[in-house]
Amino acid sequence: MPNILPKQAVPSADRPKHRISALGVILTIILAVVIILLGERIMFDLNRVANPLIESTVSQNISKAGYPETYLASESSSLSSTKIYYPREKTGEYRLYKLLIHAAFVLPMFLLMFLLYYWVNLKKRNQNWYVVSWAYMAGAIWIILHLIGEAARYVVEAYKNAAIYIILIFLAVILTSLAVFMQKKKGEL
Repeated sequence: MPNILPKQAVPSADRPKHRISALGVILTIILAVVIILLGERIMFDLNRVANPLIESTVSQNISKAGYPETYLASESSSLSSTKIYYPREKTGEYRLYKLLIHAAFVLPMFLLMFLLYYWVNLKKRNQNWYVVSWAYMAGAIWIILHLIGEAARYVVEAYKNAAIYIILIFLAVILTSLAVFMQKKKGEL
């Protein structure tokens, strides 16, 4: 009977392009959470500092500085005890300013993180930075989803100014072009 088994070892399949350690994945998840928390805190502080309708900021659990209960509305940070107060009758304007301030931060930050992801994963193919770039991209996606949620909430509650349409159209153009660009680059590989 002839021997049907091969005499030489069959070469195994090539190793995957990116070898990632389990510890690297765990640290990346922790890094993504830290980046998300940092982004949320930066967005709150940018609104606190740049929104012209904010009348007062309180960093502890104190009363509303003598204002009547019905005059001011408040918003607080999930990451600290800081509260901001703005006139209740100008809630729509306050939310529009807040949305524009957040968009001015989130859109450039998302594009920067996307470029970092593209550079590390598709251009340089640097294995050491591969897993880290996923944490930054996850943080950027979370923050842009936060902005989209804010814009949707604003449209539902206020539906007043054309600025919201500009932001939503800009987001649609950016996300569409980035998705097409990524698919094109993935197809070339």
